[in-house]
Amino acid sequence: MLRVIARGGVETTCADTAALWFDLDAPTDAEEAEVEAVLGVDVPTPDERAAFEESARFYEENGALYLTATLLGRREEGRFVSGAVSFILAKDRLVTVRQIRPRAFEVGHGRASARVGSASSGADVFFALIEGAAERLADLLAEATREANEISLRVFDDQKSPDLRAILRELGLVGSLAALSHESLASVQRLLAYARLVRERHGLDDARIGALMRDAAELERIAEALQPRLSFLQDATLGLINAAQTNVLKALSLATIAFVPPTLIASIFGMNFAAMTWFQRAWGPWAGFALMIAAPAFLFAIAKWRRWF
Repeated sequence: MLRVIARGGVETTCADTAALWFDLDAPTDAEEAEVEAVLGVDVPTPDERAAFEESARFYEENGALYLTATLLGRREEGRFVSGAVSFILAKDRLVTVRQIRPRAFEVGHGRASARVGSASSGADVFFALIEGAAERLADLLAEATREANEISLRVFDDQKSPDLRAILRELGLVGSLAALSHESLASVQRLLAYARLVRERHGLDDARIGALMRDAAELERIAEALQPRLSFLQDATLGLINAAQTNVLKALSLATIAFVPPTLIASIFGMNFAAMTWFQRAWGPWAGFALMIAAPAFLFAIAKWRRWF
């Protein structure tokens, strides 16, 4: 899909001279060719955008600046995914190429949209989108921190018995989101570092780049601090699950001690061999009952002495 945004944040066509932003969302070959014809740029392929080496993500070609970052978006079912988003600054206009749907790209929604509406150049749109992506990552990290706090209270609550398996799933989702955010922030920092080197040739404001770099660095530290905490909560949850399973095994062991010896003695007394004459005496049943009680009592005493429970 191709969207063309002009000054004021209104949609227009590629032929409009007031167009500032050409947004290619999972574009077709025809849409790519149309943008390439208007701006004289070479739209990167999905394989080129997915590359991790800096020479493939950050470069200049025919007077245009190519920058690629890994940002977060949502799938149709609501889960977050990461994907490469390319920013191309050419002829004072911006081209974005992507396969995901970051919230900052939703014109008409959120703070980034307001900044896009007031943009007067492609560089302004670029900053609006990067700032919107950084703000979204900050919101996600704040949400992940709140969820970690709530999970911590549930895990270590003495008054209730939480569903530890459900908590493990929640920790997995929060940990995945934190890892994706960290990866995205590291990618944005690399993009901004290169943009700062070539800022003068492409009309990029050094002060805005510096502010974004500081914000991204601070958010990355928050993401790094969150991951060990989530690992600790995961280890604590697994420890509690292991303790619960140990209690179950202990109960089963006690049941085994209580019932297996009497069962064995009863089966011996049930043998009708002629040589076992004392089983047939009047005191035989009482001797069997006494052994059934004495055997588990003896085993319980040994277990208690060895501190098995």
